[in-house]
Amino acid sequence: MQLREEEETVTSEFSDQLKTTFNWFDTNFTKILEDTFCEFWNENADVKLVCVSENTNILAEREEFFVTQIRLNKELSVFIRLSKNIVKNLLENILGPNGRNFNIEKLTELEAKILTGFDDFLYKNFSHLIKSGDALPVNNTNYNEANLTFFLKTKTKTIGKLVIKIPVVAIEPETTPLAEESFSITDFLNSTAEVKLNVGYTRIRLNELKHLEKDDIVMLEHSKSNKMVLTYNNYSTEIKVVPNPAIMIDYDNFDDNGNNPKGDNTMTSPDIYNMWDTIQVDIGAEFEKVKLTLGELKQISEGLVVDIGSVYDNRIDLKVEDKIVASGELIIINDRYGVKINQIFTEEKNQASDNAEYAQEHPQQQQIEEMLDEPEYTQDELEAPHVQEDTDTSVNEEDFDYSDFDVDDEDL
Repeated sequence: MQLREEEETVTSEFSDQLKTTFNWFDTNFTKILEDTFCEFWNENADVKLVCVSENTNILAEREEFFVTQIRLNKELSVFIRLSKNIVKNLLENILGPNGRNFNIEKLTELEAKILTGFDDFLYKNFSHLIKSGDALPVNNTNYNEANLTFFLKTKTKTIGKLVIKIPVVAIEPETTPLAEESFSITDFLNSTAEVKLNVGYTRIRLNELKHLEKDDIVMLEHSKSNKMVLTYNNYSTEIKVVPNPAIMIDYDNFDDNGNNPKGDNTMTSPDIYNMWDTIQVDIGAEFEKVKLTLGELKQISEGLVVDIGSVYDNRIDLKVEDKIVASGELIIINDRYGVKINQIFTEEKNQASDNAEYAQEHPQQQQIEEMLDEPEYTQDELEAPHVQEDTDTSVNEEDFDYSDFDVDDEDL
């Protein structure tokens, strides 16, 4: 029953109207608080209304306050709460530092009178906005309270929080009509935004990953040709897309698992030499950042099927833990996506490929480089006869152990 009452409180009329009444609270109470602060403390302060809430005030949790209660009748009261920081700063400005650790629970009688005097003076200045006495409802059953939380700052520092708690039935805030939209979302349907499109993933062994080659096809076991996952910043959602017939490969050339029985252009399983090669990793396929119009994104948000034909022309990357290992073109086989590889990003393979291509284009330069790589010899090394050490027959006397040749009497 208690949970139901809290839920009803959150959806009360007062909370529902906060969008249109916040301006009334800000305009009236902020100006009054600034003038009161300046007049009482003889110091200017910048006052900001940062929150208007009903009952719960998360900005005041786990914080100590000096509280002044002003009764409106026997049942209802207004509470003015000064945070520990604001109390400390105000008292030090008036009375000077006292040389001891400040404890809000051990205020002197003089200090309490000064703070209470300020709270009473503040209430007097905004009391015309509050109902009291006979103006309050008889037999009241609504005990919800409005919390107005202000931050106070001087020219040099933020001095603390001030919270005014008022019974909801004691105030009648004026509503300010919300401004009409000066534009419509339809005005921006052709504007574009960069998003990521993930088409699926599969699991492969490390040994297979290390032996990926150009023109291999990586089938994405966890994918569907009519679905993708759209990501924009931290927001992700599954979207429905129209499969592109142009990237579909003949169904008859592949079995139900997306494998080519002829072995053409499929990823082979190399020999396994150690247990690390058997470890499986997730490899996912993701388009490089693509641009979609706001019109297309609007259709996606409404759950409509979107035709993203232009996206299929973009490069698609194969990633392992957000690291690109290969790229290629997207294909569809038996209602699932696959990637036909046209570029490998493994450093060793790239280096070998670059060296081979360079050697083919510059054979003479390659021969010169090989000659330069041969070891150089000094004149003495060239003239000295080459003596081959017979490491097999040479014996170090210190390594010789006569005990290995002990003969028992019985063998004689």
